[in-house]
Amino acid sequence: MRDLPEVGVGMVCLPGLEAFIEAAHDLIDVIEIEPQPLWFKSAAAGVPYAINAAALVQLCADPHPKLVHGVGFPVGGSVAPEPDQVALFVEVIRALDACWASEHLSFSRVDGASGVFHTGFLLPPLQSAQSVALAASNIRALGAQLPVPFAVETGVNYLRPLPGEMSDGAFFGAIAEEADCAILLDLHNLWCNERNGRQGVLEALDEMPLERVCEVHLAGGDHLAGYYLDAHSGLVPPELMQLAHTVLPRLPNLKALIFEIVPAYMPARPIGQGELKAQLLDLRQLWNERSKRLQVASGTPRAIPRSITAADSALPSPTAWERALAGRVLESEPDAPFAQVLDADNGVAVLRQLVAAVRSGTIVDSMTLSYRLIVLSLGEPAFLSLLRAFWKTRPPEPFATEEALNFAEFLRTQALAIPHLDEVLAFELASHQVRMYAQHKTVRFTCSPLPLLMALRQARMPDFADHGDFALTIEP
Repeated sequence: MRDLPEVGVGMVCLPGLEAFIEAAHDLIDVIEIEPQPLWFKSAAAGVPYAINAAALVQLCADPHPKLVHGVGFPVGGSVAPEPDQVALFVEVIRALDACWASEHLSFSRVDGASGVFHTGFLLPPLQSAQSVALAASNIRALGAQLPVPFAVETGVNYLRPLPGEMSDGAFFGAIAEEADCAILLDLHNLWCNERNGRQGVLEALDEMPLERVCEVHLAGGDHLAGYYLDAHSGLVPPELMQLAHTVLPRLPNLKALIFEIVPAYMPARPIGQGELKAQLLDLRQLWNERSKRLQVASGTPRAIPRSITAADSALPSPTAWERALAGRVLESEPDAPFAQVLDADNGVAVLRQLVAAVRSGTIVDSMTLSYRLIVLSLGEPAFLSLLRAFWKTRPPEPFATEEALNFAEFLRTQALAIPHLDEVLAFELASHQVRMYAQHKTVRFTCSPLPLLMALRQARMPDFADHGDFALTIEP
């Protein structure tokens, strides 16, 4: 960890933050890139995934040093990442000349009875010795393919610990030691865990090899059903900032301090450029104070037995846990093992709501005009009923276009009495394909398309008076 470059204070670079990052260039030392939004499923033979080359070129042109933070194949599960996605991960790392790369200690793909499916959200692994060995093996295998060092992120967990599970800090620490990797210490995740009744932050840190921490994440959260969420929805809470002042001097090899925020939340807060600049100034003060008060990492990580203990053997295997948890979150396996235990945990209901929010948000964002036409014709409750019925037919898709395509196919089976819905669906799906493949598409309409589409863009009911045969060509 000592040999990694010290890159300083930075923030995530998500779509919608580019203008601020450019305007606040002097306050930002480093930016962190989530690469998965840069690629998509490809129609080319033998090339299952392709990359948005124009977006990658724009990121490469940014003068800041860069970190790469994966969100597509977390390392805590039993299903290996797809080799083609790993290859794109490596391509982005090389193109951005990243200092190091990281991924989440979670799982998002499960090998179920009918094959591998996606969960629609990052889910927590069972904290057992078997999971330690599995995650460490995953990290070593991934790290061997990367051209830069790898850090594993400490995860958020909304579930109650099961009897016999390892504590959060012992679990994170054992994996980092076994895998011999760096740690991305997400303090907001650990703070969420503490606020939701899991292990306290400082107690967890006492069980971790703090000399392995190369990066810290800070963020703001939100509340749902009595839980505090890692939503990246606001500024860093004062209590967490104060905790960070205590923790950072204990991290002798800390190289980066990153602020995470999702720009979609900013208008409602409201959070403008002034507030973001003030947040970065606070982080810079935290960074500078940390260097003045740097301590030797206090405490030695508790020795974790590498063999399976009696308590561990009473726990489900990682594969059984993944199937059970995903089955209850997606409500696809009501009689799965451990279903009764999981259904008694309110954290499962929270995860269920988060998956629903992600899936509904994906549909609304990727098919906005179709969504508006359905709501204007049938009402919001009817649209939500359609979504819930759709979710019972298909597991989540990691790519928005695939989720939109599946929903469009489902809608066509519902025989909805909504004029021109099929044409609007076809237009939006074609728009996705044009953006991804840079090839023009032509969509047929039985009414004048521009008045129809413009009315929906303005969220008002179209006038369906005219009829005819029209063709609209969408250019890249």
